Amino acid sequence: MLNRRRMLRNSALSLAALALRPDRVLSQMNMANMEPSGSSPWLTMFVDPLRIPPVLKPALRGKAQHYYITLRPGLAKLHRDLPPTPIWGFDGLYPGPTIKATRGQPVVVRFESQLQGTHGNPDPNALMYPAVHLHGAHVAPQDDGHPGESVTNLNFRDYNYPNNQRAATLLYHDHTHGQTGLHVYHGLAGLYLIDDPEEDQLGLPKDDYDIPLLIQDRLFNKDGSFAYALDNNTRENGMLGDRILVNGVVQPHFKVARRKYRFRIVNASNARVYYLQLSNGAPFVQIGTGGALLPKPVSKTLVELAPFQRADVVIDFSPYAEGTQLILRNCSECLWCPNCSGPTTFVMRFDVGGSAADDSKIPNGLSDWQNLPTTAQTVTRQFILTRKTTPTGTMWMINGQTYEMNNAPLARVKHGDVEKWKFVNQTGHQHPVHIHLIQFQVVDINGVPQDPSQHGWKDVLVAPPNGHMTVVARFKGYTGKYLFHCHNLEHEDLGMMADFEIIP
Repeated sequence: MLNRRRMLRNSALSLAALALRPDRVLSQMNMANMEPSGSSPWLTMFVDPLRIPPVLKPALRGKAQHYYITLRPGLAKLHRDLPPTPIWGFDGLYPGPTIKATRGQPVVVRFESQLQGTHGNPDPNALMYPAVHLHGAHVAPQDDGHPGESVTNLNFRDYNYPNNQRAATLLYHDHTHGQTGLHVYHGLAGLYLIDDPEEDQLGLPKDDYDIPLLIQDRLFNKDGSFAYALDNNTRENGMLGDRILVNGVVQPHFKVARRKYRFRIVNASNARVYYLQLSNGAPFVQIGTGGALLPKPVSKTLVELAPFQRADVVIDFSPYAEGTQLILRNCSECLWCPNCSGPTTFVMRFDVGGSAADDSKIPNGLSDWQNLPTTAQTVTRQFILTRKTTPTGTMWMINGQTYEMNNAPLARVKHGDVEKWKFVNQTGHQHPVHIHLIQFQVVDINGVPQDPSQHGWKDVLVAPPNGHMTVVARFKGYTGKYLFHCHNLEHEDLGMMADFEIIP
């Protein structure tokens, strides 16, 4: 079992294995109260084109689509002026390849680990076996990527994904106990898109005009390697980089035609919250969340995404003249304000080209919606998010405990029941809470009642600093043990995670 002291040692060992130049790895200096956790070399923005991750082709065996993916080291060219970056990737790629699934058609993925130090290593400090979690998926507990259900000594594990859920933008990533932040930071994440034949009837932009945008922040050493330091600042705030990457490219440009595009925006950063807006103040039309389409489209000029939240938006470029440039910005304040001028302000640039045929549309109605039924007798559970200071630094807790795999579940829920879960945040940090297996509806934030349909189906919601929020969900489909945790990955690794169990 990996204790916290061993996790710190493993972080250093892992970095040494990853770096081409181990002497360049960011030193474990005290960077508390700094944002981000260091400084990258200067990198010119918008010089590289956006890349679209490759889509894997399955083998059909019976009714299931089968995929084979290896976890292995690789090199990735992330910016024109950077040497290739050593990564850990699915199929050695950063980000990993995309899987496109269809609602109701089962998928089986065999993940094989070829990562150094994960198998057959007698060193008691060696990395734990990786576990792959399909974030947002409705799957059996043994296929959910629980760290207790990891890739074994046989070097591979088959994960079964039935896809019995709405069309959605999901992503798969490593979920190793105590090292999720380190592993995801070095590349172990990829997209998993579920389509629904019913959605095709809506006429939304599709094919070449349906584009994933996986956004992450990273800190670079001069030799191009990622810098990851589990120092005081990282333990407190999570790992924060000073350069924004989209689909593994530093602040890319993307040529668009004068027509509508659908963008599946994914915040796959360890800790950073994004406040996305277009440089000219034009609105996005949000059509979905990570869990499903919204009941109806919503026009908004700012989209806020906490770690591992997703937003499905449509941008119409037809009003713009050829040659127009629009910048996707990350700023919670006004456009071009003095406080929003650093390198993490600029995400990517859209370069408008010529016209293109466009028969797509955004219908007034997207998906049926029903509020989950609740009564005065509906069980309401309360979870307290706190912190503590230890000799090694800040640790994070739920209901007074840090996570270990032998902890008893903090909740046992009867299969099929609807419950309200209230998260009380007694810290000054945002905590994006993720509940495995289910999609939930938002009941209230800081005591203010919410219209659940405006939020849509979600699997991550931020518990506000020194505040609280309540969600409601139906716990059905499977029995067994699942996780819920803060999706600031360093907070998760440092204890803010717990099990719950669905019982017959």
